[in-house]
Amino acid sequence: MQTPWRAIRLASLAAVAVVLAACGSDKDTDRGTLASSTQTAALPKAAIDASVAAQPGLINLIGGAAKCDVSLNRILYGTRDPANQQVSASAGVLIPSGTGCTGPYPIVVYHHGTTVIKADTLSSPTNGEAQLMMAMFAAQGYVVVMPDYLGYSGSTLSYTPYLNADNTAVVSIDALRAGRRLLADKGLAHNGKLFLTGYSQGGHAAMATQRALERDHPFELPVTASSPLAGPYALTKTVLDGFDAPVAGASIFTPMLLIGYQKAYGDVYTAASDAFQAPWVNGIETLLPGTLSFEQLILQGKLPPTLTGAGGLLTDSFVTRYKADANFGARKRVAQNDLLNFKPQAPTQLCQGSRDPTVPVANMTSAVSYFASQGVTVTAVDVEQVPTLKPVIDLQVAAAGGLSTYHGTIIPPLCASVAKAFFDPRK
Repeated sequence: MQTPWRAIRLASLAAVAVVLAACGSDKDTDRGTLASSTQTAALPKAAIDASVAAQPGLINLIGGAAKCDVSLNRILYGTRDPANQQVSASAGVLIPSGTGCTGPYPIVVYHHGTTVIKADTLSSPTNGEAQLMMAMFAAQGYVVVMPDYLGYSGSTLSYTPYLNADNTAVVSIDALRAGRRLLADKGLAHNGKLFLTGYSQGGHAAMATQRALERDHPFELPVTASSPLAGPYALTKTVLDGFDAPVAGASIFTPMLLIGYQKAYGDVYTAASDAFQAPWVNGIETLLPGTLSFEQLILQGKLPPTLTGAGGLLTDSFVTRYKADANFGARKRVAQNDLLNFKPQAPTQLCQGSRDPTVPVANMTSAVSYFASQGVTVTAVDVEQVPTLKPVIDLQVAAAGGLSTYHGTIIPPLCASVAKAFFDPRK
């Protein structure tokens, strides 16, 4: 689920009681509060166009030259951890400006893919996903809010709640609130159109955020349209199937998932050695995210390249129990974070490439089938079936000598373009 695409935040007691009754809890007042904001970059249209021109074919995916100058801002804001405790988090916010780009603006909330680097932030002008969002959306007139998730960058939480659907939605919604406060502080307006997208882990996050917004905040923050991209929505099936047919990167994603659930819920395992074999168990609960890249984690012997079996990450007993017992703690927590359990209200479109070695395309097809069974039509775009994109994919796969860059490099800009085409008529 890695996405290293490199192109580019004294009343009386009676009165207080009334307020508490209306809000549910005084603790909720911290959610979405904007603690600070700092501009980290400002690019004129010409600089954005030059960056796009350095990436062959990207201009065609965007559909034209930059219309707006763009500033990138880092925000720190208040939100909640899985235990509903107050924590701080960070996000990047892209804001268009210039002639013809004065707003009111539509907002895109973009959710990033898996990173194992704790310091990573979408408020950095060197972050590839932030660069793609700048070129694809912000330079075309969208404000883009990009949460970093808990456990990264400005977050005060000591771990990351990886693929934790409810908490990720909380963090994303609060980033959106803080981003809107930043706009208001700058005297800028939102036009009321709200779009959700995200890639890989971010596809799961986007769908989780859509579910939470439509269920809990339909009037405060109505969703205009949603386009999750290449996400593990059918998490139950994906994890279960992955023991026998591990996806690329499974020995890194799996500890992030299990340790995140253990720290959030407390019932995934009794001791880490129940789940993880020696020597990998040593220090594993504080390993991710950290300072080592995907490649370094394997090359430096922190994690094995294989998930199961002799020398693999997981103990045989853990895998056997997981497969056999639907009430096993780890399996129940995975099922709790599956997203095939609601009815999307806003227009929704999914996108993926059918040869994806990291997130099986069955996630997209299963989601479409499930939502159809609930009477909801969700469209799906397999970029391998788009005549203008298929030659691009084949050329890049051949250049890479296989599918090693398929999920993380080749498909992200293609699906981002598909999402933009879905959003543009509605903005």
